[in-house]
Amino acid sequence: MAKEKQPIDNSEEIFNHVTTPWLTPFYQHLQNTYQQGRFPHGLLFTGSDGIGKFKVAKQVAQYLLCTDKQDNDACFKCHSCLLMKANNHLDYYFLEAEKNKSIGIDQVRLLTEKLNERPQLGNNKVVLLKGAEQLTEAAANALLKTLEEPQGDSYLILLARTHHQLMPTLLSRLQQTHLHSPDDQTLINWLYELGYQVSDLGVLRWFQNSPLSLLNHLKALQEDASLDTRRQCVEGLFSLLYQPVNLFKFSQLLAANVEQNLLLLFHLLHDIHKLKINKNQLNNDAIYYFALPQLQQWQLQLSLKSLRLLSEEILKTRSLLTAHSSLKKELLINALLIKIKNEFKEV
Repeated sequence: MAKEKQPIDNSEEIFNHVTTPWLTPFYQHLQNTYQQGRFPHGLLFTGSDGIGKFKVAKQVAQYLLCTDKQDNDACFKCHSCLLMKANNHLDYYFLEAEKNKSIGIDQVRLLTEKLNERPQLGNNKVVLLKGAEQLTEAAANALLKTLEEPQGDSYLILLARTHHQLMPTLLSRLQQTHLHSPDDQTLINWLYELGYQVSDLGVLRWFQNSPLSLLNHLKALQEDASLDTRRQCVEGLFSLLYQPVNLFKFSQLLAANVEQNLLLLFHLLHDIHKLKINKNQLNNDAIYYFALPQLQQWQLQLSLKSLRLLSEEILKTRSLLTAHSSLKKELLINALLIKIKNEFKEV
C-alpha cells in the first residue's frame, strides 16, 4: 500500500495550519485516555464534511507516533514528528477509496500485513482510513478480524460522515465519536480572527456550520465573486421567469455540480414555501434571507401545491442524475426548469 504522499481531502487539508478550537477538548480527552493506558485500538470519527475529522485524526496519529510526547501534545521536533510533517512516516498508513469506488478486501489485507510487522521507528503503528462507509462487506469483515485481534500497539482510526452505513459488528469494535459543528457565534468569531467578517447567517446554514468547508468557500469568493452559487441561483431563476432565452445558461450552471446546485435550488423553493406559510416572514438565518424582497414577490406567484410539486421534482431529478452519471444532464434539467417556469403565475 502506498503511504500518503499528499492528502486528497482539499476541504480540510488546505487549511492544515488553521486552528480548530471546537475540536481541542476532544483531542485533549484522547491524549488523557492514552496517558491513562485506556486508549482503544479502534476509533471512529463521524461528522459532516469540513468539520475537521481528517485534521484531528492526523493530530491523533502524530501524537501516537511521537517518540517524545509532551504533557499536552506531540513534541513536533523528534524524527517521528518530522516524518509525519513530511507525510513520509514508515509506521503511518493512509487508505481511502478512489472516486466512485469501494475499499476492497485486497486493500484491507495489505493493510493487515503492514500492521503485523514490527514498528520501524517507535512503539506504535497507526492506520487512518478515510471514507469507512465505502468498505465492501468482505473488506469490513477483514478489518473486523484485525480489530478483534489487534497486533501489539497498532491503532486504527476510521472516518465517515455517519455510522449508519457501517456493519453493526464493525461498529461494536470501535469507539465512536460524532464531531459536532461549533455554534454560530464561535464560528463567526473564528472566521473574524482569520480575516473574514460574516453577517450573513444563511451561508452558515448552507454549510451546516462546517468551519473548514465554509472557510474554503469564503477564500474562493474572495478570489472570484462569481462563485457565489446562492446568488447565481436567484439570478438564474429571475432570468428563467423574465428572460426565458437564458434558460440554457441557468441549466448549465445547475449541471456543473448537480448534487450541490440542485440542492441549492431546492432550498430556494423551500425558503419561498416558508414565507408562504409564515405570513411573509423569514428567519434571518434562512439560506436565502439575503434575497428576501425577491422571495416575497415570488411567493405571491406560487401556490403551496406548486411548491410541493416542484420541490419533489427537484429532488427526484437530483437523485436520478447523481445515481446515473451517464444520463443527459442538461436535457433533464431543461425539462425541470420548464416545469418550474410553468408553475409561476403572473401577479
